[in-house]
Amino acid sequence: MDWIKIYRGVNQIGGVVTEIRKGNHRILIDFGAVLPGADNAEAADDELVKQVFSDRDVKTDAVFFTHYHGDHVGLKNRIPDDIPLFAGRTAIEIMKLIATGVDFVKIKNGKENETELPVINRIKPYWRPGTYKDFSGIKVMPLVCDHSALDAYMFVIELNGKRILYTGDFRAHGIPGHSTFEKMITQSVGKTDILVTEGTMVSRIAESAHNSIRTESQLRQKAMEIFSSHSENVVLVSSTNLDSVMSFYNAVPEGMAFVCDPYQARIMKIAIEARHKHFPKDYRYRENINVICPDDNEYCMRDLKAFKVPGTDRHPFVMARWELINKKGFAMLARPDRNPAVRPGKFKSLLNEMNDPFIVYSMWGGYLKGGKAEDPAVVSFMDGHMGAGHMELVHTSGHAYVEDLARLMDMTDPDTIIPMHTENVEDFIKVDAFGKYISRIEKKNAGEVYEI
Repeated sequence: MDWIKIYRGVNQIGGVVTEIRKGNHRILIDFGAVLPGADNAEAADDELVKQVFSDRDVKTDAVFFTHYHGDHVGLKNRIPDDIPLFAGRTAIEIMKLIATGVDFVKIKNGKENETELPVINRIKPYWRPGTYKDFSGIKVMPLVCDHSALDAYMFVIELNGKRILYTGDFRAHGIPGHSTFEKMITQSVGKTDILVTEGTMVSRIAESAHNSIRTESQLRQKAMEIFSSHSENVVLVSSTNLDSVMSFYNAVPEGMAFVCDPYQARIMKIAIEARHKHFPKDYRYRENINVICPDDNEYCMRDLKAFKVPGTDRHPFVMARWELINKKGFAMLARPDRNPAVRPGKFKSLLNEMNDPFIVYSMWGGYLKGGKAEDPAVVSFMDGHMGAGHMELVHTSGHAYVEDLARLMDMTDPDTIIPMHTENVEDFIKVDAFGKYISRIEKKNAGEVYEI
């Protein structure tokens, strides 16, 4: 029997694992951990691993990671060593950089056997996007897509004469999405038999309707207005949400300093190297990037100082001199303090030293106090700075809006639609924008199979 099985992720956002099976061979897509604060997990992590690898008669030919977010790669250490792993080349670089900090904390806490770099070093980059590779009769074609994670992928899969589009997490309103989404789907995908699609925003229609910022372009414009009105700007944004990070960087008025720490600078370095050629307007160098070094030690700049913007002689990274930055005004990327006992955070102390800081909050509102997935680190960072006139939500979703999901259905005309990565699969059949496709939506519980 050949099938698609979603082990986890039908009625929950994140923690996803999907199996595409042909006979006694299969591929897996993603192997994610449950998101923090999730109260509706379909299976605990240990139980999930047991379910996926309990059948010793099936051979796993490969695991494909759509992107580097923890709810898609967080259980990679639980994958047997003999199974090939694949991800995007730039995504692998970012995963390695993230792992240096994660592994530092794990080693400090006596968990050397849980470090992530050994597994990441096993991951191979995808072959040329837009071309197929055969895995025991399961043909897989990776396609680079727009998401809040750089170098994210969706897949066209051919099996038993059927054409499957597996979207992973995607959107159409980021820096690349507005110009590439329809072209990619029309030219590289076309008519599909089965559409397996994320549906994060299906349960957040009302929430997104109240957000006037729906695209990265609108985010940048709003940031320009804020930075022009305030001299001490603190931006709370995921360091790996590179489209937004670069949008904030490009929104800084001339003469104002853009500030980040060495980790954020190295993430930006990877992004500029990867995207400068394809998106020069958005990933270009325009002003120095001031890097806050611990104890003003220039050693932290050793690799950053040598970096040149591709095709130029420009060195974008300089060590921050706080006395000069204060005079000029600044927009500073910040991070909440997650491991104060191991590595005390610097941003909260800098925030407390400012005269009149304005916080630009560019993360999902559910992490704030009282939100659906309240994050203690975020709540602590924002404490005392939530009042009107002291902060503003400037954020656009990393996921496709329902109108873009409807466009995708129109362009692919699937016979069967399998929703996943959504809080409640029942919400799919209530979306008016899906119109004629409602009857094609199949709803099953996690672990049940869709026969091919």
